[in-house]
Amino acid sequence: MSSDQAADRIDRIRVFNRFYTRQIGILDECFLGEPYSLPEIRVLFEVARDSRTTATTLAEYLRMDPGYVSRILAKLLERGLLQRDADPGDRRRKQLTLTPRGQAQLKSLDGLARESMQHLLKSLSPDQQDELITAMERIRHLLESDVRHASLIRPLKLGDLGTVINRHAVLYAMEYGWDQSFERTVLEVLSAFASNYDPQRERGWVAEVDGQFAGSIFAVKEDETTARLRALLVEPRFRGLQLGRRLIEQCVDFCRQAGYRRITLWTCADLTQARKLYTKAGFSCSRAWQEKPFGTEIISESWDMEL
Repeated sequence: MSSDQAADRIDRIRVFNRFYTRQIGILDECFLGEPYSLPEIRVLFEVARDSRTTATTLAEYLRMDPGYVSRILAKLLERGLLQRDADPGDRRRKQLTLTPRGQAQLKSLDGLARESMQHLLKSLSPDQQDELITAMERIRHLLESDVRHASLIRPLKLGDLGTVINRHAVLYAMEYGWDQSFERTVLEVLSAFASNYDPQRERGWVAEVDGQFAGSIFAVKEDETTARLRALLVEPRFRGLQLGRRLIEQCVDFCRQAGYRRITLWTCADLTQARKLYTKAGFSCSRAWQEKPFGTEIISESWDMEL
């Protein structure tokens, strides 16, 4: 990346930061119309969240100057919102806890914060709100250094099929403009999977990150020698974590162990990232045709891999 490209990216991020801090009102000396700054409210929240909080751990976790944290704590202690007590396990440590007055104040502030956010969201449709939240979660997960260590691929469990159907319908409508017929198709595919399930030759998996649904894939019996890969999905906020690759590898390994000689799948030309994953896994496109199955013209493709 050139220095000009790096500078441009930094400038664009700073533009967003300036916009967002103004949008949610955190520049005010009295956040939420109360006589507390945002850092003071955040300190109250963190003390409530962890009963073993100390001034040192607060400063480390919030990445704040210890002197600034000490001044905030002094103000909150003076107002009777916090109290300091000796740690039973180490009398040299002073644990911070909320007083009853502090608990009541934090509850009030939390209600005001929720009202403020509700006001921010009210001009957006439910789909736009979901899109905004997805983008925010994507930012958080990209910037969290340990997110890659919190992911797993697990077998299906109760309730997963409904989640998979819902997320396919919502994401493909949002990203590609596909209509409700696609949701009906996914419902039919997974209903057939559930109704005719062969545990020896069929399987489904879900990807999770930090306990949240992050993606899915299914291996379904096509005939005695061929399996069909179905319902590959990776949530937008978790893309870039290699989950798609891992899901495909899980599916392919199972198909080999189940005795299949070949795997086939359907995709379309618009699904560029999925097609890259299929290519890297060893699939190749064997047939393509134009059709309009989900309310929009697409180029459907059949991909295959010999095992």
